[in-house]
Amino acid sequence: MGGSVAVVLAHRRPDLVARLVLTEANLDPFPPPYAGSSGIASYTEEEFVDSGYARVLGKVGPTWAATMRLADPRALHRTAVGLRRGSDPVMREILVGLDAVERVYLQGALTGELDGADALEAAGVRVVTVPGAGHNVMFDNPDAFVRAVAGEA
Repeated sequence: MGGSVAVVLAHRRPDLVARLVLTEANLDPFPPPYAGSSGIASYTEEEFVDSGYARVLGKVGPTWAATMRLADPRALHRTAVGLRRGSDPVMREILVGLDAVERVYLQGALTGELDGADALEAAGVRVVTVPGAGHNVMFDNPDAFVRAVAGEA
């Protein structure tokens, strides 16, 4: 969920950002179902608070659940709904316009192809596929994630 925050920061304060590395960030409204925000946003807020939160924690595994437990369920749901709804302009457009900042988009190989990857690369965004990883790239393949963030992939 931090990808949108990072894109907006780089847009508003490019003097603070020399290199932007996004990991499976939501670039478009209504991201694919594998993105965590889509699953969370599929519940109403009350459904998520009452039972969905526990179901999602059970599905994501212990490592990811440990980080999700740090967030209030209502805040988590509201953030996911906002990410799913998207922004105006959409994050993809803002990212493409950040030509003064080095940009890297990491995607897990198990997630599948990133929609519009060719257009991102044409705009100067380096798209890196991390082998053996799904949406939770840093947990699924930490060594490859570190290499990719360090620019070695």
